Amino acid sequence: MKGRSARQVAEDWGIGASTVNAYVKNGSIPNLNIAHQIACREGVNLEWLATGRGEMLAIDEPMKPIFGISDVAESYAASNEMLEFYNEFVLIPGYRIQVSAGHGTNPLGGEEEPCRHLAFRRKWLKWRGFSEKDLAIVWAKGDSMEPTINNNDTLVVHLGRTVPQDGHIYVFRNGEELFVKRYQSMVGTWRLISDNKAYSMMDIKKEEQHQFQVIGQVVHIAKDLGN
Repeated sequence: MKGRSARQVAEDWGIGASTVNAYVKNGSIPNLNIAHQIACREGVNLEWLATGRGEMLAIDEPMKPIFGISDVAESYAASNEMLEFYNEFVLIPGYRIQVSAGHGTNPLGGEEEPCRHLAFRRKWLKWRGFSEKDLAIVWAKGDSMEPTINNNDTLVVHLGRTVPQDGHIYVFRNGEELFVKRYQSMVGTWRLISDNKAYSMMDIKKEEQHQFQVIGQVVHIAKDLGN
């Protein structure tokens, strides 16, 4: 924590202050996604954070020589743990882009690099019939899709599904704005629906549809409950 308060650490790590207090006071352990998020925010190695082994800082250094049987055994065990991890999980790239569930928000321009990766079980991808190369993660902003999608929810987007189908939720682009809506097909019209009834539906006529790009279908929503 480097002398920071729980509230400051929570802001820096992108998690709730009560969650940080649970780690510090109650000995709770972060799940894999949160541990990876903390490691990325602090610039430390995930292996070091989880096991105490290896170098603390996530920097590129020449491999140091290993001396002694116990050191070799520890290194072998750590490498096996990482191998088991990658055999069981895939890391899906997350981008520092908030997809508006309101009136639209501007994403960062240019060739955006992933700001973090979240781990998903390979079994889940296989069960859903997904390929990891087709998936990306963004974050929701706003309340127009409540209660289905809340502010700051994590959205897994299937970038290969760009032909919208009735009833499903998609990320759309219009100019520099990205937003998430439920799609309904009408005669010659796209109807984009907000699950929050306080927001009006958007009807996009055929001659206007070329201005909109379907980025992909939202196939998974991850939520935080409480602080």
